[in-house]
Amino acid sequence: MLRTNISLALATVLGFAVALVAQPPAGGPGGGKGAPKAGAVVEKIRTLKPNLYLITGGGANTLVRVTPEGLIVADTKNPGDENYTRVMEEIKSVSQAPVKWVINTQHHPDHVGTNQQFITAGAQVLAAEPLAKFMASDQRTKDIPGRPQVTFAKNYTLKFGGATVDLLFTAPGHSGGDTLVNFTNEKIIMVGDQMSDTAPIVDFANGGSLKTWNALMDAALKTDFEFAIPGRGEPKTRAEVQAFRDKMALVASRAAEAAKSGATTFKMDDLGWTFQPAAVTSMIAEMK
Repeated sequence: MLRTNISLALATVLGFAVALVAQPPAGGPGGGKGAPKAGAVVEKIRTLKPNLYLITGGGANTLVRVTPEGLIVADTKNPGDENYTRVMEEIKSVSQAPVKWVINTQHHPDHVGTNQQFITAGAQVLAAEPLAKFMASDQRTKDIPGRPQVTFAKNYTLKFGGATVDLLFTAPGHSGGDTLVNFTNEKIIMVGDQMSDTAPIVDFANGGSLKTWNALMDAALKTDFEFAIPGRGEPKTRAEVQAFRDKMALVASRAAEAAKSGATTFKMDDLGWTFQPAAVTSMIAEMK
């Protein structure tokens, strides 16, 4: 019995040692010296709902809707053939159908970077008119090919292959063309960079506005959704969307109070966000 117990104990220790050797370096994929930062590379595709998938990393979050007639892709990552190739590898792991439609939630490079590769492969790009305008004028995107081919002023409903996708542009927010994308049958919405895990950024140079930021958030909260997909990060619940919206309202209120009183800053230590001084100055200036 003693010999048996010793043998079992030795086997356990050896097994544990082997497991330790087999572990990846600290930080997992993307960790370790010289490795890409988390989120810098396109990650494995994940199922959100039947026929609706999420691809994180390599730029903004990407959604893929599979239909019998082809695929709908929302947001196309940072520029670069490597990002496009990786996205297509992940897409082809769930469907061999061609991408027929691309939707952009906003004009920044991490959302529109590989539009052209999708167009070359046979897709059409759909976006709000203000988004297309700022993509053409923003110094970061004016030389990125793949401008939207189909545009709309305020509302657009894409019906394709049995899927229904409602697009809504309300008013400037993070930038001048941020768009709510609602996969209505799946009850999944995309709010893009209108929602973030860190301090939100208002791109004043490209039409952004703190004053009207919550127009899109309020529109989102009026839809029937189960989860909201932000520009980066994990899916958010309705409660999380509401909490973010309320915090943005508080920021706008404090900036307005500062503008009225002539102050150059406002209270933010209870927000969990840290804004750069230049951002605070711009927020207060807008409220004037």
